[in-house]
Amino acid sequence: MHYSRSIKAAIASTVFGAVTTVGMTAAMAQTELRLHTFVPPGHIIYTTILEPLAEQIAAESNGTLTLTLYPAMQLGGGAPELIRQAVEGTVDMAFSLPGYTSAQFPRTQMIELPSLRAEGMATTELMWDLLEGGYLDPEFDGLKVLALWAADDAGLYTRDKPIRSLDDVAGLLLRSPSAAQAGQIERMGGTPVAMPIPELYPQLERGVIDGALVPFTTILDFRMHEVANYFTITGPLFGRSQFTVVMNEASYNNLSAEHQAIIDRLTGEELSRKATQAYLDRAAEATDFVRNAPGKEVIEFSAEEQARIREVLAPIYAEWVAAMSAQGIDGAAMLAVAGITVN
Repeated sequence: MHYSRSIKAAIASTVFGAVTTVGMTAAMAQTELRLHTFVPPGHIIYTTILEPLAEQIAAESNGTLTLTLYPAMQLGGGAPELIRQAVEGTVDMAFSLPGYTSAQFPRTQMIELPSLRAEGMATTELMWDLLEGGYLDPEFDGLKVLALWAADDAGLYTRDKPIRSLDDVAGLLLRSPSAAQAGQIERMGGTPVAMPIPELYPQLERGVIDGALVPFTTILDFRMHEVANYFTITGPLFGRSQFTVVMNEASYNNLSAEHQAIIDRLTGEELSRKATQAYLDRAAEATDFVRNAPGKEVIEFSAEEQARIREVLAPIYAEWVAAMSAQGIDGAAMLAVAGITVN
């Protein structure tokens, strides 16, 4: 069969257009999400939560949705800017601490009040009760919360002076991860110094500060055993740092329904529980490590010392409720979710 030159051209054009359309559709179906974080690639959450999440997203989407991880602030900025980067859409996702920008998260900072829960997993469950109850909503405007969890117990470690009791805290310069925990350091007679965790190692090494109030996971994940010598296990006295993985709301809405379903399935409270357990396991590993390391000492507060410090910190609840009321926030109702009544 013979075709005229014009018909051949038309057929070729149609075939080319069909191939191009298929190619464009395949290209458009390939979607990349970028997650930015301050932790290095060897960090426990990076290796046990973020990398597996990226692998699961790729597998469940047959490679049509990918999550690219950028550790150690590779995309620029400082750790306190991460959540803002996600809000503004500079990145699609971020893993960070709300405590780095405490003023933006007054409700979420409730988790850093002393002795809310006996251990980290119960604290994570409390956070999801608050989140799903709508108590935290205004603080996550423009974001989808993919994970929200609490760390292991905060402890104290120092370079030169061991902390064996409340009296030993007086006069020490101690790194604080947030405003709420800064208040606890002040109550005990210490001086808090606001500082993102990546800055702690050099400041402690040079003796600019004496120590830190911090989860013990940092001992290994940030090599703090190299610069700290005394590690005080305090029990569930202090507030717990909160961690979150958030996603830009527009980035989520721009995904296909199928890709949204994958994100929903792989994130949420279950992912948060996995992250909590990762921290609890890492803290136990770190504590065992320094117990057996030469030149290091692990100290444990007695039940009596814990009770003494708990009494010193008790007024913080009423102070927090008053501070929330001044911002138009019903802090008493939030504490009621935790089973705490403030008179």
